[in-house]
Amino acid sequence: GGGAAAMDVEASSVGGGADAQPRSKAKLLDFYNDAVNDELFAPQNRPYMAQAYRAWKKDQKTERERAARSAGAAEELDKHWLPESVISYPFVLSAATKARILQVDAQQQMHEGVNHEIFAALMNGGRLNPYLVLRIRRENIVQDTLQQLVHCPENDLKKPLKVVFEGEDGIDEGGVQKEFMQVVTRELLDPAYAMFKEDDETNQLFFNPHTFEIGLEFELIGLLIGVAIYNSIILDFPFPMVIYKQLKGKKPTLEDLIEAQPQLGRNLKQMRDFQGNIEDTFGQVFQVSYEVWGNVETHDLVEGGGSIAVTNDNVHEYISKYVEWTLMGSVQKQYEAFEKGFMRVCGGAAIELFTAEELELLVCGNPTLDFEALEKVTHYDDGFEEDSPMIKHFWEVVHAFTEEEKRLLLKFATGSDRAPINGLSSLTFVISKNGTDVERLPTSHTCFNHLLLPDYGTKEILEEKLRTAINQAEGFGLR
Repeated sequence: GGGAAAMDVEASSVGGGADAQPRSKAKLLDFYNDAVNDELFAPQNRPYMAQAYRAWKKDQKTERERAARSAGAAEELDKHWLPESVISYPFVLSAATKARILQVDAQQQMHEGVNHEIFAALMNGGRLNPYLVLRIRRENIVQDTLQQLVHCPENDLKKPLKVVFEGEDGIDEGGVQKEFMQVVTRELLDPAYAMFKEDDETNQLFFNPHTFEIGLEFELIGLLIGVAIYNSIILDFPFPMVIYKQLKGKKPTLEDLIEAQPQLGRNLKQMRDFQGNIEDTFGQVFQVSYEVWGNVETHDLVEGGGSIAVTNDNVHEYISKYVEWTLMGSVQKQYEAFEKGFMRVCGGAAIELFTAEELELLVCGNPTLDFEALEKVTHYDDGFEEDSPMIKHFWEVVHAFTEEEKRLLLKFATGSDRAPINGLSSLTFVISKNGTDVERLPTSHTCFNHLLLPDYGTKEILEEKLRTAINQAEGFGLR
């Protein structure tokens, strides 16, 4: 996933007829407007953001009214009307700008919800809580989370998250919520739950058609992703892009299957592109065979599919039905529960601003890593300062790393190999001095983006120890 999204508008070819050049899709990134994103919607320009948001809500109301009048066909609509807010033209807005709009929208919804809560609290003598508070037992983290989130009122789901681990001291200033998200998602993605199947070639996860967990557990995954979005927590969900496309209402294609399950997708593409007699060569019928717990079962792609041969004339229909069943029909219950959970938190006009590719960035973070930007915002503690020799050595070593080594370092220090959607410049990153023992490896508190670095004395020892640490780290590196 990641990267620029292709628009549904194609660049026109010059001329026509058989010699015309093929039409190519423009990249959404080409339409992003730097002046709009970097100046008008800069984080510090809150007055403009508020003004644009109010105008956008007014545009939405007008569009709903026009749609209602158009349906009634009772009056002539103003054909020259155009939305006023820049937000109504989302193709010029970057994913980072849309993420800020999403936060403003959440705050507005929370404000409206809080007004109702204040009234209810006054009437019933209750207390008002501005946070979504989860009280979790570590040994029962999935079930505790499931019970509290699934039954949580929708207005509460957009509140800032606070997590309390039962029997543990400490105030959640962001680190505990991040650790909670990492641990609970790791549990849910564990092969023991069999909720997802991992593709051997891509290592991506897709819904398991034959899981025992149907319903609430998949809804919980959707809920967690939504809550993480509103709390700016990056999650390590290796989902194929087709899941985000489905959240945007798009029907899966053969290209989506090739990305999600490459071997199966390539086999179908080979059949589609075959120039000879498909029926004689492949001997397939409109039926899928698959193994479930040691037993072979079949599914007819059309009524009586077991007796309908795949031919050159109907191969496109066969592939379309096969793709639809593999990516939708066979996992319908799992996907619908997942979508229900996600939309309980994120449903609304603001999420509609995002393309599927931008939605993946919102969930999993930005794959573009600018370590120069990270250096500028890094804080130092416990004896290290910006001009400390070891710190200067550290950045010299890191800037010389390969892209893969930089990703390993970021995962070692933060728990994710991706930057926030706004880039590494928006990350709170701390490097602390951790003694002078040259035998110790660097360690980290991933929940706080905190790297603990001994003062090794020389650049050579630092480089050796840092490389050893990032290459030997396993899992989430929680310490």
